[in-house]
Amino acid sequence: MTDTPADTPSAAAPGPVHVVRVGARTVPVADRAIADEITALWNSQVGEGAPARAYARVVQQVDRWTDPGPVWDRVPDCRTVHSRRATVEPDGSLKGERTTQALRWEFEPGAYTTQPCRYRVERQPGGRFEVEAQGTDPVEVAAGFEAALTEAREHLS
Repeated sequence: MTDTPADTPSAAAPGPVHVVRVGARTVPVADRAIADEITALWNSQVGEGAPARAYARVVQQVDRWTDPGPVWDRVPDCRTVHSRRATVEPDGSLKGERTTQALRWEFEPGAYTTQPCRYRVERQPGGRFEVEAQGTDPVEVAAGFEAALTEAREHLS
């Protein structure tokens, strides 16, 4: 199941491409107005006092985009994504539990989702399990995190 809206970006753009540097990411965009809108929206989300590298900026225009990945011909979706993550130790206890809520963009694979909740349980070295629940609904994410914990603890038995 994918986490992208039905109107996905183009595989390639026929004309010039505007390259936007968004934090550490490079986002190719087919139209300067879209590039400016992405830049303005991203920058409105950056916290006060953030380093200059955290801000978005249009860095160049190229005649043709040849790198892998899509060229965006629309403003990518942005939504709040909730996440809970922890490590389940071999004795069943939790270590390093973190709860976050952040705006995530469609061009951020692994961080962006449209699903109310998805979770994963991953075996780690030393008999540990990493568990994570992530989604757009904080109640569903809490329930998914509990389901992931239960699943991890069952593997410990």
